[in-house]
Amino acid sequence: MSNPSPIMTRRRLLAVALSSTALAACSSDPLPRDTFYRLVAPATPPQRAGGPLKGVLEVPPLRASGIINERAILYREGATQLAQYSYHAWVEPPVAMVQHSLMDVLRQAQAFDNVVSPEMRLDRDYELLGTLRQWEHVRSDNTASIEIDIVVRRVRGNQQILLKTYMASEPAAGDSIDALVAAFARGLDAIFKTLIADLGSIQA
Repeated sequence: MSNPSPIMTRRRLLAVALSSTALAACSSDPLPRDTFYRLVAPATPPQRAGGPLKGVLEVPPLRASGIINERAILYREGATQLAQYSYHAWVEPPVAMVQHSLMDVLRQAQAFDNVVSPEMRLDRDYELLGTLRQWEHVRSDNTASIEIDIVVRRVRGNQQILLKTYMASEPAAGDSIDALVAAFARGLDAIFKTLIADLGSIQA
């Protein structure tokens, strides 16, 4: 029997290598899938003391800098280091989600006669401006950490009627991302409750 030619030998080795690669690919674990999360609907807030402030409040999207404004869920392990979870992200940037939740809460609390977004193009009497300073998972104590600067001003005369930094640190009920998302919602609800109370001290 004649020996196989070098060309035939290389072809057989290549076929074996390709078969091995295919088998390895079939037996490997599937890649994780991307999962997207939305905030739970805000809890029903208390009504503003004294009834709604007369006029229209406009609430634009909040501001944020750097990776805080991105959709990936952030976590912090040290005092200065932030990182992003792989495969876990919000359905919208946090500034947009908080804007929508804030508008819902202010409407339910009847804090103003009307609460609108800039897209509605209505004449506004008041404006609420917010800056999201923190929106992250603190892994050392498994909490959702939130910090928001909020300014409310009367448009006529550019009169500032509220300026405050609101903070919350809400423990997650478990180690899952779902539990963390629920903690963000609870922390935001606590901030909104305080904001409504602060608005109640403002004279119409």
